[in-house]
Amino acid sequence: ADEPYRELVYSGVDVPYLENKSKLIYRSINHLSYDYPSHFHNNLEIAFCFYGKQKIRIGEKEYLLSRGDTVVIFPNVTHEYFKVTDEETSNISLICNTKLLSDLLPDTVTKYAKEPYIPASEVSENIALAFENIAKCESEAQMLGWTYIALSELMDRLTLESRGGDRDLPARVIAYIDENFKEPLTIESLSHAFGYHPSYMAHVFCDQLKISFRTYLGAVRAEYAATQISTTQKSLTEIAYDSGCNSLNTFCRCIVLTRINNTFNEQCLNLLDGILPLGNNFAFSRVRT
Repeated sequence: ADEPYRELVYSGVDVPYLENKSKLIYRSINHLSYDYPSHFHNNLEIAFCFYGKQKIRIGEKEYLLSRGDTVVIFPNVTHEYFKVTDEETSNISLICNTKLLSDLLPDTVTKYAKEPYIPASEVSENIALAFENIAKCESEAQMLGWTYIALSELMDRLTLESRGGDRDLPARVIAYIDENFKEPLTIESLSHAFGYHPSYMAHVFCDQLKISFRTYLGAVRAEYAATQISTTQKSLTEIAYDSGCNSLNTFCRCIVLTRINNTFNEQCLNLLDGILPLGNNFAFSRVRT
């Protein structure tokens, strides 16, 4: 079975996050239209629709994929999948390490695809055949071979442009938060670190990442706390402060708004119930009703 390409998926809010995988190629085959939260990574992603419908947002544009349609998503471009039908749908997604495909790819640091969508009318029989075989491959070597065949033609159908100075800013900002979330980060301190005005940084989050700075920071801290609770013997108070929260009330707010999973939430709230007075915890009654 294919190893699922899933990481840090939150059930309460859709959080764009940085996926970091080392495998050369990942394959995901879906037989229904599906939702997958906003995210980005350092790899090239290709999605092909065999039949049915699948909606996807790439950057700020949305596309509805149907039979034979393909998208090629360059590294560090935020994208998100949306379920649009309950009817049977078949599509495949490939996440490819760009170092492996360096002979076929341009400089993905300075270039990006102006239009990542390739309609079925421009998808040759060779490309379609390659995806059919990728879906049936039993080894990574076979998948890589057919991926080379598909990409060799797909790249000829893309118009590439130079990335603007800020095009990789969302990826750099998210990576910075992921490395420094234990510090007392604010939108002001983050803006200062990158040399931008706070209002512009807020625009990057809301318009490009589709989430507020505070919500994303809370989600990262909550995910770290979940790991600490399951793998260490630290007290909840210690974990709260280690996660970058300056109080248990703040920590509770991160847990409730993020909703990593019901078991984790209930475990945290039960522990907090013995630490915080009920009147000081705005979230308990809402979560437990």
